[in-house]
Amino acid sequence: MRFPNALFFAALMALSATSAFSQGLTAVRDFSGDFGEDQPLTWSLSARGGYDSLSYEVPSPFLQDFESYYAQGGVGMTYADADPTTPWSMALDLGVIHYLDGIPRYDDTFYNARVAFNIAHQISQRLKISNNFYLTYEAEPNFATGGSTTLYNGQYLYGFNNFNVSYAWSQRFSTTTSLTVDGISYEDEVVSGLEDRLSVLIAQQFSYALSKRTSLAAEYRYRITDYRERDDVDAQSHFALVGVDHAWSERSTGSFRVGAEFFKSDRAENTSPYAEVAYSYLVARQTTARWFGSVGYDSAEIGGFDTRYAFRTGLNVSHQINKRVAVNGGVSYAYSTFDGGAGTDVTEHSLLLSTGISYQMLENLSLDARYSYSILQSDDSLREFDRNNISLGVTASF
Repeated sequence: MRFPNALFFAALMALSATSAFSQGLTAVRDFSGDFGEDQPLTWSLSARGGYDSLSYEVPSPFLQDFESYYAQGGVGMTYADADPTTPWSMALDLGVIHYLDGIPRYDDTFYNARVAFNIAHQISQRLKISNNFYLTYEAEPNFATGGSTTLYNGQYLYGFNNFNVSYAWSQRFSTTTSLTVDGISYEDEVVSGLEDRLSVLIAQQFSYALSKRTSLAAEYRYRITDYRERDDVDAQSHFALVGVDHAWSERSTGSFRVGAEFFKSDRAENTSPYAEVAYSYLVARQTTARWFGSVGYDSAEIGGFDTRYAFRTGLNVSHQINKRVAVNGGVSYAYSTFDGGAGTDVTEHSLLLSTGISYQMLENLSLDARYSYSILQSDDSLREFDRNNISLGVTASF
């Protein structure tokens, strides 16, 4: 079940197209993109300064505490065209962050480069295709998606692409066929040998509309995951799912799937419950809320264990109080059980809390303050940590 190494990066780039501007949530199968409004081409320049501290319960040569002030700068670009036939959007973000006191094991300077591109095309009244693409080069863990490790492990490249074709066989019955490719590669050789992998997911969905706002769904998926540097944990899963999609309004939608995952790897073979839920709430540009949850087998941080079964959920909310002041907040939580392997089983809880406020000084100049707190509690005390990050920034847009 091995892919050539060259295919790892080629597969991520070959299927070009879209995704939300955050790590691709590969579990939840809503890849329509937000095409409700046109967004003119907008550029932004930002500068930020802050303080970052991370403390492990039991420091080791590979997991060391750090605390440092940092300076950060970046440039971004966004554009969206809500064309009725071919809506599309794109976003680009480039940045650099320098830690004044350095980070043990790594360089003092880290780089961020993120690009997202979403597109859909209505070929006919019955046939629609869409594609979602996201690629990021960064150094920050993402608790929500499980694509990266929970621990701070330096720079990595993560890519995600979903292509799907939908066909309406009648006014009520439709099918959607999709192909998703995602993968991750770390610069650190120790982490890379354990974590670098590529996953391919093929899905076939059958949908029946009970009304204009509510549809029932049945879905089959097949996923294969290949680790680049190891042969002992390559895995495949079959999914049998049912669910419902509901739109409370044009700007409020939800999706739910539940069923069984038939998991098999070189170390284990299990059948377990699988479920996922997603909710999106958009009101003009004043209030935005997104919530998701999923439970199933996870590919990250397997290490010497046979399997990792995880529940993940997250909520992000932003609100424009008035013309000048906006607030935002988010929470991500993951509960994981690691089974088998040479040692005892391990249970982990990870939590990320974030909040921020921004003030529009001028039409194209804003100030903001941010704070985030993350913690990992584990039966393995070597992995436990807590982290605080606070910063002030200024952004100019044009």
